[in-house]
Amino acid sequence: MIRAIEQIRNTFSEFGIGAGLVFGLAHLLEICKLPLRLFFYELMIQPVATKKMAPPNLAKSFEVREISEGDPLLETTPPPLDVIHSRYRQDSVCLGAFQKGVFIGYQWLCFGPYIEDEVRCIFVPQPPSEAVFDFDFYLFPNYRFGLGFVALWDAANEYMRERGITTTTSRVSRFNTASRKSHDHLGWCCVGRTIFLKSNSFQLMLASIRPYVHVSIGRSSGPVIHIGSRASPRN
Repeated sequence: MIRAIEQIRNTFSEFGIGAGLVFGLAHLLEICKLPLRLFFYELMIQPVATKKMAPPNLAKSFEVREISEGDPLLETTPPPLDVIHSRYRQDSVCLGAFQKGVFIGYQWLCFGPYIEDEVRCIFVPQPPSEAVFDFDFYLFPNYRFGLGFVALWDAANEYMRERGITTTTSRVSRFNTASRKSHDHLGWCCVGRTIFLKSNSFQLMLASIRPYVHVSIGRSSGPVIHIGSRASPRN
């Protein structure tokens, strides 16, 4: 009993009351093995940095390049191959990071509307000519405590600058504390929040930005959410 109370206290301390309640409900649905899943996203914008974060002498040990569709390296990444193929079909690129020739991680960038593969939703970065949607930033476990994070972001920023991109947009799970802390160092700003309740073909979305509420019954339908530059302070 004492342990349970301590866990509840820690949850509210980490996420706050509102997000803590949503986290508890999501955990309860998972424990009960109900055919329902709950997703809580923060929608963010982040400026494309003009200065590198990694020291020049250490950055030389890293290489970042595009990974083409069909490259065997993609088979070593967590997403299923059908999901990977769908990403290439929507104007996305995968940037792979290598340390002394070893594949250590990757990042995806979508240069247009991004069809989310976790819930039924389309995220549209705004303005289209100056913003992209970044997603699925991943470093393999053995390389998460080195310079791989900054090396990959440095290269991604340079890649975007060369293409006239000034802002990157994304969605971050409210419960992914590590990712949120990482983005803190990159100057991100939360511009909205969404909650999705999903069960097979049924999906309910509640959001702090348009379209605010969306109900869909069907595997191909979902809301379209524009993530723009009118930022609100992150709480």
